[in-house]
Amino acid sequence: MINNSFNVELLYVFAKVCELKSINKSSIHLSMTQPAISKKIKQLENYYDKELFIRTPQGMELTPVGYNLYKKSKHFIAEFEKMNVDIFENKIKISDIKLGSLDSISSHTYSSFFVDFLSELKTITITNNIFDLIYPFNEKKLDLILIDSEFENKIIGKISKIQLFEEPYYLVYSQCNKSMEKLSEFAIIKATQLNQLRIIMYPKYCPIHQRIIEIYEQLNISLPEIVEIDYSESTIAMVSKSEFVTILPKSLAINKVTQNINKLTMKQLGNEFIRHVSVFSHNKETLNLVHNLLQ
Repeated sequence: MINNSFNVELLYVFAKVCELKSINKSSIHLSMTQPAISKKIKQLENYYDKELFIRTPQGMELTPVGYNLYKKSKHFIAEFEKMNVDIFENKIKISDIKLGSLDSISSHTYSSFFVDFLSELKTITITNNIFDLIYPFNEKKLDLILIDSEFENKIIGKISKIQLFEEPYYLVYSQCNKSMEKLSEFAIIKATQLNQLRIIMYPKYCPIHQRIIEIYEQLNISLPEIVEIDYSESTIAMVSKSEFVTILPKSLAINKVTQNINKLTMKQLGNEFIRHVSVFSHNKETLNLVHNLLQ
C-alpha cells in the first residue's frame, strides 16, 4: 500500500537531502537509516506525484519541480519554527501590542520610543483626553497605557504597573504679565497664591486639569478660577500676549518656554504639585517588554 500522506517531517528530510545531496550523509545528520530516508522521499514524491530527485554519480540532484519545492520548503520550515517559538514560549512582540499614551508623555519624555516603534505597534492611541485611554483600557481594547499614576483609581480590574518618573508642575506666563510682578520674589508659587491669577487650561478631561482639581480638594481650599480652551497652541499664544497663566508639567513647560524664549517664562509650583507617571498593563510580560524599551 502506497503512503500518500503528508507531514512536516517529510519537508525536513527532503531539505536536508537537498543540501547534502546524499541520502548517506543525511542519514548520519538526521540519525535515521538510509531506507527510512528513501521511504520518506518516495512518500513525498507520491504525495505530489512528481519526481523530485535524479540520482547521479555526483549525488542527489534536484529536478526543476524539486528545486521549486526546496525553495518553498525552506521558507515554510523557517515560518513553522518561528511559530513554534512564539507559541511554546508565549513570546509577546511589540507588533502584538495595542498601546495608548497621553500626548504630553509621548511627545517629550519618550519621543524616541514613539519614533522608533510608531509603525511597529499593532495600534497606538495618543491623546490629551485621559478618558480616551482609561475607558478602552478597562474594556481591554488597549493592552497598555502611559498615564499619570493618580488616575489608577479609575482603572478597573487586576493590572500591573511600573512608575516611570515624577516631575513638578510649573506656572508658565508672559514675561510682561503684570499680575506676576508681586509674586516675582517667590521661588516657588503656593496653591493659595494661584487664586490671585487668571488661569487658562485644557478642559477637565485633561489629566493636568484633573490633577489640579484633586490637589485643591486634598488641600481643602477653593479652586482658582480656570478658563478652559481646547487647543494647546491657542493656550500658549494667549498666555504669551495676556495676563493669563497656565500650568504644565516640567517637561512640557520647558518645551513651550524654550520655543518662546523671548515671550514666556516659568516658575515652579509648590511641593504638592507633583506629577507621577506610570505605565499600566493587563499583562506583566507586555509591561516588562515596553518598560525595557522605554529605558
